[in-house]
Amino acid sequence: MWCRTAVILPVILAGCLMRTSEAFGGISSFGKANTDPPPKPVTPAAVPAKPCSRQGECIAVASSSCVRTHYDSQTRCLCGDNSAPVNGQCEALTKSLYHSCTTSEECNDGLNCGTPNITDKTPHLRMLGPRDTICLCDTESGFREKDHTCSDADILKTSLFAIVLVSCIRKMMAN
Repeated sequence: MWCRTAVILPVILAGCLMRTSEAFGGISSFGKANTDPPPKPVTPAAVPAKPCSRQGECIAVASSSCVRTHYDSQTRCLCGDNSAPVNGQCEALTKSLYHSCTTSEECNDGLNCGTPNITDKTPHLRMLGPRDTICLCDTESGFREKDHTCSDADILKTSLFAIVLVSCIRKMMAN
């Protein structure tokens, strides 16, 4: 009996000590809990896209366009999703607002390929030539350009009206 107790007691004692160290946050042998976050991997800084002043300067990178975004005052050769080309290539399959195009299928939903109406109010389009075609808001579907994006305000108003109408009808039916 004494022999069994001598073997079992160290096993129980070791189990208790392991549970105690877990309860105190994994205290190391030096008495300090390891609470430091793991080191973050070092990532190289993104290389900004090449500056440009007209569409022809971006022809070397397929699917890129000379555009100015709302977050950068400089026109740059950007991919269709407004990201910088990586190793001279673009991965975006479709194009955002103001990107050069030949057909509407190249543009994102809510955009059509067309010739812009360049005025003094559109300085971000001055690098375009008279025959350049770009992705523009699809005004026939209710999209309007505002702050470098296309908003579907008409569609949103119609949707809100429909929600209010359905809610009123439900209330009338419930009473």
